[in-house]
Amino acid sequence: SGATGLLVVESALAAGHFVTAFVRDPMRMRWRHPKLAIFEGDAMDPASIATAVQGADAVVSALGTMPEGKQDSARRQPGIPVCSVSTRNLLTALTINAGRRVIVESSVSVGDSYASGSLGAGFILKLALRQVMADKELQEAAIKASECDWTIVRPVKLTNKPAQGNLKSATDLRWNILSTATRADVANYMVSIISS
Repeated sequence: SGATGLLVVESALAAGHFVTAFVRDPMRMRWRHPKLAIFEGDAMDPASIATAVQGADAVVSALGTMPEGKQDSARRQPGIPVCSVSTRNLLTALTINAGRRVIVESSVSVGDSYASGSLGAGFILKLALRQVMADKELQEAAIKASECDWTIVRPVKLTNKPAQGNLKSATDLRWNILSTATRADVANYMVSIISS
């Protein structure tokens, strides 16, 4: 139910998918739709994730560790490895259940995208967001070690502008500290991977 997650739900519904939105607070899910089920749970609780993904053909994870809105400051969990722990819980659930396709939002500067940052951008981002980036490194390592059919998406700084339809994707794109992408474009891209 975060900024990108809401757009993933909107995009998936627009594409005709049946969607289960896994949220901590159902009141934050602003969409209502005949093809949308809202599942209240905690990503740090393996049992609630396992129940939510039963029967899913694919899972799109847009989990974040640092809500950006001032109204969300109470939801921040500094020092807690939310991405890596919840992803390991998710991967365990997907191994047990039939749905094994997983698309996960990570971040630029993680993994081999660190080296494609211009003028030390990878170093700057990892220095500024040390704990977040370390958590995402562990998250990606867990995904790569899994038997799931996975895709990791590493967007640059996200904006809340409308979709522009000009998102570039590749394994070695050059980026810099000023590079941006719209959340809407990233959400649409992540949903498009489900059927690819």
